Amino acid sequence: MRNALPRTLRLVAAGILLTGGVVSTAAAVSPPSTPAAATTAVQAPALPSKVPAGALDATGYWTAEKLKNAIPADLPGDAATPAKQGPSTSSGVASKPVAPLGHTLANDVVPSTAGKLFFVDNGLNYVCSASTINNNYKNLIITAGHCVHSGGGGAWHSNIVFAPAYYNGQSGYGLWNWSQARTFNSWMNSSDFTHDQAFVTLQQRNGANLIDAVGGNGLVWGNSQNQPGARIWGWPAEPPYNGEVPYYCDGDTFAWGGSDAALTCSMNGGASGGPWLKDRIDVNLGYVFAVTSRRTTSGTPTLLSTPNSADVKTMFDLMTT
Repeated sequence: MRNALPRTLRLVAAGILLTGGVVSTAAAVSPPSTPAAATTAVQAPALPSKVPAGALDATGYWTAEKLKNAIPADLPGDAATPAKQGPSTSSGVASKPVAPLGHTLANDVVPSTAGKLFFVDNGLNYVCSASTINNNYKNLIITAGHCVHSGGGGAWHSNIVFAPAYYNGQSGYGLWNWSQARTFNSWMNSSDFTHDQAFVTLQQRNGANLIDAVGGNGLVWGNSQNQPGARIWGWPAEPPYNGEVPYYCDGDTFAWGGSDAALTCSMNGGASGGPWLKDRIDVNLGYVFAVTSRRTTSGTPTLLSTPNSADVKTMFDLMTT
């Protein structure tokens, strides 16, 4: 059900909502191509040969208490606004949305293709948001770079698990352990917010692939900062929110500062990495053109993100496990 007001924040609760010219004889000269921004990946440790009895995930690390008490990852403020980038030299569709295997499209009250991303940083448990991306390997999610690496010369996060369709302490699809995480060197070294994106591949769960189980969003790159009818999903966890239910903001994104797209929305910590969807098929599926990166710290609450560039497409092509 679509709210008539633009850029509104809505709670998803069970049971609710659901001429002429001069001709030149000179040969055309193509502009020099810009090398793709470098990325780095890290592999997860091997899973135990046996899953501990009663464990929520294959490592046995995560418990219901740890999930509930995970600290919402900080949603950085807008003080470090990225510099204006040149116009995108390419755009396209990297992948198309797909429904869960054997299922038709459905307007679920909680999106199965988005969820909470839990991880450990410096010995503490944190949580972000993330969403599935369809590719040939069927176990891929996208999130913010700061949800897998601390940035600014910091370290990789560990014990990463994805909980799709998280709702009041539970994921109807269980916890999915990570296999590999990849993000941009410029994020890792200098917290470059134009490259605050990351991909994570997940391991099969009970012999099943994630995308087959929950469906996968498509991925696009090179899109304008101005996108009509966009939707942002997230699990905000700072007051007045508690991180237990998903929220979304609908509206037309607009240009902000240098390279950012913006949407008026009051989601806060914990919503980092949530998908910005365009050309939605239904509540559950669409094309991810950006992920939540930052927020304004004064005035009208607004979420910010640099839309996926050709660099993100190049990184997507590297996710082959």
